[in-house]
Amino acid sequence: MRKALSVIAFFAMALAALIGGCKDKGGDNNSAAEAGEIKIGVFLSLSGKNADFGKTTKNGIMLAVDEINAAGGIGGKKLVIVDKDTRSQPDQAQTVAKALATSDKVAVAIGSVESGQSIKAAPVFQEAGIPMVSPSSTNPDVTKQGDRIFRVCYLDDFQGQACATFAYKDLGLKKAAIIFAQDDDYSKGLADFFRASFKALGGTIVEDVAFQGEVSEFKDQVSKIAAANPEVIFAPVYYGSIGLIARDFRKQGVKAPLLGGDGWESPQLIQLAGETLEGCYFGYHYDPEDKDEKVQSYLKNYKAKFNTEPNSLSALGYDAVYTVKAAIELGGGASPDQITQGLRKVKDFHGVTGTYSIDENRNAKKPITMLKIGGTSLSKVKVIQPGDLK
Repeated sequence: MRKALSVIAFFAMALAALIGGCKDKGGDNNSAAEAGEIKIGVFLSLSGKNADFGKTTKNGIMLAVDEINAAGGIGGKKLVIVDKDTRSQPDQAQTVAKALATSDKVAVAIGSVESGQSIKAAPVFQEAGIPMVSPSSTNPDVTKQGDRIFRVCYLDDFQGQACATFAYKDLGLKKAAIIFAQDDDYSKGLADFFRASFKALGGTIVEDVAFQGEVSEFKDQVSKIAAANPEVIFAPVYYGSIGLIARDFRKQGVKAPLLGGDGWESPQLIQLAGETLEGCYFGYHYDPEDKDEKVQSYLKNYKAKFNTEPNSLSALGYDAVYTVKAAIELGGGASPDQITQGLRKVKDFHGVTGTYSIDENRNAKKPITMLKIGGTSLSKVKVIQPGDLK
């Protein structure tokens, strides 16, 4: 009888272990929430060539967290940020994602700015059962990594089409050249979408030049494009490269305007490029001239906290946190599963970067603002809504 009871006890223990093992993968991440805090993992380029991206985004994240905590948190629980530096490297993004998911046991992750980093990190969070929200990774492949991967920015298919339409219709330029980074997901993807859209409108791509790796000068690529005599040059690269590219174009006497996407954005843009980007254009994630009370309050509070002007990346980081807050409230709690369910329910969210809903593909549809560079200032030229493009 004792032996029989031992066998029964053994199977009971085994069954209990099995049931425990069948809980959602993010189940271990509940302890922090139960202790009165909600841990948010943040992975960004805080050093390296794209450090401006990470630092400004983190500022926006911290502003939102401080506001929420000062107001009592979410359901009485304070937000706690666990941040990791990806050092501007996609492989490092994967490494820090593993640490956030396993050692730090965050309930949700926010990151990254660069699409290549987000594509590397997303499968890690997906496998761990932890939702990830990218504030500004625009490559369409980011949210295709799993059903727990979300974003609060527009996508490159829209951005590429908007830039092509702006060049062809608004600027009236029919001959374009493209220079892009072949080994970067963001740059290559955005170039592909611009190319297809510009051709569909009736435009001609007179030269199409790629580069790879860390390039310190673009003389050869610029020479090829200069010989084709384009009316506009589309350069979907990051801010660290566009200054060098623009300088080489002006050295070779090319006066055609350069056009770029959101990767140009940085407080260092004008400093790096000097006057070589005078009269050029790039896409932006929000309209800082918007008189909306939420936008103006954000601008005021950001300046007061950081003693500098905010940009659209900081605004997207800010909106990402408030979107997570909305998700926790909609999902009924702060476990990874509840946050995931809540993110799927976000509709008509009123943020600094616009009013948006999370669609069935876990993306946000929103407008793009085209800016013109003049001296040391940026001026709004046009806001393009998703519905404006056919």
